[in-house]
Formats: sequence, structure tokens, C-alpha cells
Amino acid sequence: MTRLGVGYLDSLASHAAQKIREANLEDSKPKVLVIDFFRSSSGNSSRLGTLLADRFSESLTAYSAGLGIVDRRILKDYLTTNWTPLEDLQSREVCLRIGRQMGATGVILGTVDEENGQIRLTVHLEGFGPVAKAADIFQVADERARFPETEELRAMLFEPGPNYARKANDIPEEPGVFKSGLGVGVPRCASCPSPDYSDAARAAKFQGTVLLSIVVTAEGKASSICVLQGAPFGLTAKAVEAVQNWRFEPALKDGTPVSVRTQIETTFRFY
Repeated sequence: MTRLGVGYLDSLASHAAQKIREANLEDSKPKVLVIDFFRSSSGNSSRLGTLLADRFSESLTAYSAGLGIVDRRILKDYLTTNWTPLEDLQSREVCLRIGRQMGATGVILGTVDEENGQIRLTVHLEGFGPVAKAADIFQVADERARFPETEELRAMLFEPGPNYARKANDIPEEPGVFKSGLGVGVPRCASCPSPDYSDAARAAKFQGTVLLSIVVTAEGKASSICVLQGAPFGLTAKAVEAVQNWRFEPALKDGTPVSVRTQIETTFRFY
């Protein structure tokens, strides 16, 4: 980023910090967590958005008198530990509740897009409104900065952000266990009730998917459960707990039941 761009980002951070200090908050020293910025809208992670969020959080630290800045490494550790993709940070409510799990009073969200040969960053402050009011005082007053677009910045804008999910190839091969569909049949669910929602996920109205890699034994039971893609608010544990009690029709090889590793996807939808 050019020196001019850094100056715009610092100015935006300074303005955001001042607005938080001016809010009528119960916390004498409100804590702030910066969430990865998305491309255009939530759901599209961006390498540029993640780097700008890192840099914005650093800038906030320079203007943090009266504020506490939550280290973004805590968020990255949370996503890594739970194998949670950035795309699960799909709403302001989800981001705010995750931030508060990490001790933040509120969170700063952002979107990055192109506009007339410039990179435009729009940040939104969530959770810093007066406790007595249902509405957030910053709902309408989003803050914006624009940077000169370069080929490098544009390429980073359209490059996906960090992937915290695990790849199936990362799971080592196991003796006596076949891979589903490769020379053997595919196990089928005989009794597979949906997992329960956690109270925290229900409160956040979270919707997302947990992807598991499991071994379905020759007896039709789930074992050796590995998380490929998790979800926040304890939903990964809920999915694993449910799958442990599922029953399957085992895969067959030459008419004989065998153990196979296969993938199970559980989608949580809020109604």
C-alpha cells in the first residue's frame, strides 16, 4: 500500500476510535475486535480484506487511549481451532457474539470493493450503542476510505482469504479402511437424526455447515471422526455428538461389509 493509502487507513482508524469513545457505554474501557473485511459483502473472503483488517487493528492501537484492542490472533486461533471458515462470519449478529466470546465490547466489520479505479473500504461499528437502546448508534454512520488501486491490490481483492478448514488429504491412511466409492460401495444412513442447535447458535441465528470425515465400520457405526470444516457456537461438538449415535448400512466389497472413510455434511438452518 502506498504512503497515501496508509495515511487514509490511519485517519479512518482514528475517526472510528473517537466515535467509540464518544458513545454512551457502560464499559469504562470498551474492548474492540476487528473482524476480517469481506469483498463487497459478507460471504466473500478476500486476502486484501484480511490484510487490511490486520493493518486497521494495528492503526487502532495507535489511537487506543481509553480503548482496549483485542489481538486479532485470538480470532485466528479461534477459527483455526474450530476449523471455521471466514464465510461463517456471515452476519453482524454472528460477528458480535463471537467477538463478545473473546471479551470484546463490540466489533468492527468492513467491506472492500472497487469504485472508479480506487479501492473503497467501508467499516461498520457494531455493538457500541447505548445499552438502553435497541438500535446501534452506528447503524447509519458507516465510515469510508478510498485508496489508489494498483494491480497488486486488485489481485489480492479477488484472492480468497485464509482457509481454516482441514483438507481430507490431511487425514493419514488407516490399515483396513477403504475410501468410499473407490472399489467399494457407499455406506447409507439407516438412522441419522439431525443434531441439536446450541443455545448460543440459536441466539445468534447462525446458519452454517459442519463437514466431517468419518469411518463407517463394517458394523455400521461411526468411528475415527475428524472435523474438516467446523462451525462456531459449539455446533461442531453437536454434530460430532449426533454422528456418534448414527447407524448405517455398511459399504460392501464383493458382497462383504467393510470399513470405509467417507464424508458427512450437516447443515444447520435457523427457522
